[in-house]
Amino acid sequence: MSQPASKRSRSESISTDRGRAQTVSSKGSESTSDWDANSAAYKAVNYPTILETKGCFMRRSSAGPIPEDIAFCERLLQQPTETPHGTLFNDEYVQDFHDSLQNRSQACLLVDLHPLLIPSAENQFIQGKEYLKNVIDGYNDPWVKTEPIYGPKPQPDHARGLKWSTFSESQRRKLGIKPYAKSLYAVRDDMYFPYLTAEIKCGNQALEFADRPNMHSMCIALRAIVSLSQVAGCPEKVHRRILGFSISHELNSLGIYAYYPEVDDGKTSYFRWPVAQFNTWKEDKWACYRFVENLDREFLPLHTDRLMQFLEDVPDPEDYPFSVDVDDDSQALPISWQERSGLRRATSSQGRGLQPELRMMVQTMQQQLKKQEKLLTEQKEREEKLLAEQREREEKLLAQLEQQRKEQNALQEKLLALLEQKIS
Repeated sequence: MSQPASKRSRSESISTDRGRAQTVSSKGSESTSDWDANSAAYKAVNYPTILETKGCFMRRSSAGPIPEDIAFCERLLQQPTETPHGTLFNDEYVQDFHDSLQNRSQACLLVDLHPLLIPSAENQFIQGKEYLKNVIDGYNDPWVKTEPIYGPKPQPDHARGLKWSTFSESQRRKLGIKPYAKSLYAVRDDMYFPYLTAEIKCGNQALEFADRPNMHSMCIALRAIVSLSQVAGCPEKVHRRILGFSISHELNSLGIYAYYPEVDDGKTSYFRWPVAQFNTWKEDKWACYRFVENLDREFLPLHTDRLMQFLEDVPDPEDYPFSVDVDDDSQALPISWQERSGLRRATSSQGRGLQPELRMMVQTMQQQLKKQEKLLTEQKEREEKLLAEQREREEKLLAQLEQQRKEQNALQEKLLALLEQKIS
């Protein structure tokens, strides 16, 4: 069975709840404070309310996602897939396996249980699943390149996104991603546009405390896609569309959520749609594995294609002589008014780099120039067509006049001949 990718190796001291260190063995125990600086933000009673003030709602909207996406989620959950053999989920082992995980640490659940729910995409690729070649896993990796919406930077227990190599050099220029610089589109230098996050809790920790960081992480992930759609000039293509997923689980309970934006007159709000909630041991123990397998087979290509289509409509900075070479503390692509404030803090704190407003103006000018060039080309083609039609009409008219002249000359000659006959 796939284990967390070895290239994401963790030290003996593993953060189990946003920076909370613990000594780990395969059956480790926790010996840390529940209220370190990071986890305290997510455990605060008013955290969901603060998220709402920033346009992030841990609930469905009145409109909800489009019906096609709701049906798509149901298909991801129900569509049969092949499940692994010879695991601790086998009937002869499952009860002892469950008993062995009672009262164990979060790190223990990550090592022993989690791979049976969400296996490593990278390990699965090594085992022959070619459709995962562009996917990278992150385990407890802080999202160092992003600016949080509120509270600490996300640090999901498990996240999946696209490798940097998924994008061409031209596409990376369009995204403006540079080493050691903040970015809307990359959460780490090795992970762009995450589409799945997972959080694990243990003991008496409510799943709500896993849902909150998941909500934060996925809002940041969706913010990137919405921003790119705005730069491409087609935000309507992401309105009420499901763009990412999260999974929260502890030993017994598990919840799957989908996330979608609503874009209204330039303002973006993010909402959560419940896909499924169940007890792993009392119901179908392979339900989560099956969902993730279908997610990678069916949603991942849609996710990637959507990004590629948006990038086609974004101008390459090298195509314009007045393009700005954005420095390390800024980004090539503009962001929405609602989302600009977070990155402004990082930029202004360095005291250098273009302000987001100026970058937006430059990109807007580039887009307008491209549209003007297109309009001029179309106008020129129309004028040439009109001139050609006018020349054709003139030629037809001249031909008609010439024919009439010939007919008149012939008639005159005929009349003269008749007149001469009468005279003679």
